[in-house]
Amino acid sequence: MIAAASGAPRSRVITEARMELRLAWRTWLLPAVLVLCALLAIANVANAAGAVRADYAQLEHTRAEYAANHMNFLADLHKPENVSGKGGNESIGNLARYDYDTLATAIVALSPESSVAESLKYLGFLIYPALFFLIGLWMSTGQRRYRFEKVALVRAGTARTVAARQLALLGIAAIVIASTLLIDVVSRAITQSILFQQLPLDVFRPLSAAPAQNPLLQWVVILLLTVFFGAGGIAVGSVFGVFALPAIVFVIGNYVIPILGVHDPRNWFEVLGHSVFSYSASFELALPIPLPESIAFAAAGVSAAILVGAGYFGMRLRNPRAT
Repeated sequence: MIAAASGAPRSRVITEARMELRLAWRTWLLPAVLVLCALLAIANVANAAGAVRADYAQLEHTRAEYAANHMNFLADLHKPENVSGKGGNESIGNLARYDYDTLATAIVALSPESSVAESLKYLGFLIYPALFFLIGLWMSTGQRRYRFEKVALVRAGTARTVAARQLALLGIAAIVIASTLLIDVVSRAITQSILFQQLPLDVFRPLSAAPAQNPLLQWVVILLLTVFFGAGGIAVGSVFGVFALPAIVFVIGNYVIPILGVHDPRNWFEVLGHSVFSYSASFELALPIPLPESIAFAAAGVSAAILVGAGYFGMRLRNPRAT
């Protein structure tokens, strides 16, 4: 009896989370998100393919320039790039090696084996923050809009209702990321096969080892990002009870307003993004305001926990059962 009683709240949360997932599917939220992310994944692969074509053309142009000026192209391939400066002020002393490395990196990035890192570092920081915030906001206000929320609160209680929404949001995130990665892998395999038939890309092997990456840390950062922005959407929806105005304010703030300071949450995640992913010219995450990675991770983690708690506080503060 004790075990059954202790397990009942947990099973109620899971039951409510399933209902949230069904509501997300039946109201076309989840299908729309899946289609959007699929299109963005395909667009990302198309952009990577375009980068390979452009880099190949640039390398061939550089090779022709070397021949026209009677310079030894092959000899320069075994010398350092000699790149100085950053951004638009770069000075390249060895164009042959630089253009070759750029093409070799783009070819590796296009391969299906690079799908996880390439997809997460693009969608994870450009799309997922707004996407998961808006999903959380919708989940926190949708039932109120359809006049279901009072029933859910009476049936499950405030705490379990909010917990179910947070659990359902993680479920939606898992579905979205998994389906996006599947489409990304298939798209890269098809695109790579086509390009290798059109261009002699198999001869361009990397001349130096790729920067070391830690897949586990990459997933940890993406999970933290998902919890932070998803919980933020749920908390804001719990407090204000409306979707449109907070959604507009967030989208403008995220995509239009520049980073306001070192402790702007967007800066935390840019610091973390650069710490676990390697970016190239095809997609470059904005450079963050310098901040130690440990501080950025701690600040994002503590803030995510606060936002999770704010969802419960906001629901009790608004008390939809009394409206």
